[in-house]
Amino acid sequence: MNATDRSGSTPDQDGRPAAELTAVAAARRVARLFPEVYRRYHWANRVQGADLPVTRRALEVLQHLSASGPLTVGEQAEHLGLRRNSVSELLQRLEAKGLVARIRDERDERRVLVWLTEAGRDVVSRVGQVLAPDLIAQVMANMSSEERASVVRGLELLASAEPSSDTAASPAAQSTERTLP
Repeated sequence: MNATDRSGSTPDQDGRPAAELTAVAAARRVARLFPEVYRRYHWANRVQGADLPVTRRALEVLQHLSASGPLTVGEQAEHLGLRRNSVSELLQRLEAKGLVARIRDERDERRVLVWLTEAGRDVVSRVGQVLAPDLIAQVMANMSSEERASVVRGLELLASAEPSSDTAASPAAQSTERTLP
């Protein structure tokens, strides 16, 4: 974490208070920092004991199982409109990754059902998430309450703002703004 100056604001890379950052300079810094934040805190690095299925079809199968409950291979194929052998191969790959498991039907032991494992449920629950809250919480635990509030407020401001073409800096204005090293 950066040291703060007497005004209480964190200096930028040029030693000037962050409040003096122009919109263009701030945008460049955010754009440069975001890929590192993404790499460090991306949730896919945290799927417990399983690799993420990389195909859209695999995610579709996991999501369908989550919504429908345990199904046989044939039922899954019928619901998805796919051939039974295609679904069987896909389920074997998901089973090898620890995302699904085969279980006996309690009502008819001849039937074998496929169901999500804990890791499979984890994948389905995180499909819409980009960042791993547990990783971010670990880092935020070492920040002051004010720093945590600043991070959250900054992201809230970025997420709620609507970009518009009339507020974008013109090329002439950009050339007069300070650039980062």
